[in-house]
Amino acid sequence: MDKNIIVTTLGTSHGSPTRERYNTSTLVELPDMSFMIDSGAPALGQLVRTGVDESSVKHLFITHMHEDHVGGLPDMVKAMSKGSMKEHEFNIWLPEAEAEEGLRAFCKVMHVNVSEKISFHVIEPGTLIDTPDFKVEAYLTDHFGYAATWHPSFAFGVFAASKRMLFTGDLSSDFHDFPQGMDMDFVLCELTHYKLENAIPILAKQHFGKLVFNHVGNPWHGDENVERWRKLVKDLPYPAFLAWDMDKFTV
Repeated sequence: MDKNIIVTTLGTSHGSPTRERYNTSTLVELPDMSFMIDSGAPALGQLVRTGVDESSVKHLFITHMHEDHVGGLPDMVKAMSKGSMKEHEFNIWLPEAEAEEGLRAFCKVMHVNVSEKISFHVIEPGTLIDTPDFKVEAYLTDHFGYAATWHPSFAFGVFAASKRMLFTGDLSSDFHDFPQGMDMDFVLCELTHYKLENAIPILAKQHFGKLVFNHVGNPWHGDENVERWRKLVKDLPYPAFLAWDMDKFTV
């Protein structure tokens, strides 16, 4: 029998933290190891509160270089460079090559000696990891399409323990870059940068086990707006959830 995967939404806010939500970060516990998607602050603090053994976390995938997705990254590097953890192999996957230099410089002024066991990788579209038990694919999105200077942003497909999962990261304002046509057991989709009303027809055509919305923008805060969200998603052909910090979902 396949073992369950546990997804914990450590932080579920949009660009800034709110009184109820921290910035975006997600923990995924596989049967034999764990990984994280994004590290919005306070990702380390939230990870510690889960009680998960930090040494089980082998990878951290960053969807794009916005502060609300990487503000907790220095804390993660510090934690993985202290005491017995500095012997722990930890992989940080960055969407821009320049990000490693900036992170190392910030750690230097914080007097953090970055462990030699921490490996940095630059994300390119396509397969990032491919082992018999764990496969990760990166799909280029267009979150920075609005900006004068374009930068890469990514969604990730994760295939492990006979499960298929999609983590969208932040998307474009017209939802054109949502990865479509893939059967997924679990999808974690942001809920800030597009109109949900326009996305519903696209989402309704997908084949998902469950859809969870995180990175929750201001239009969805408050009881009245949560009720409006429920009405919009109620006819989707699979269950949909609005995530809060430290929610756990079984895949």
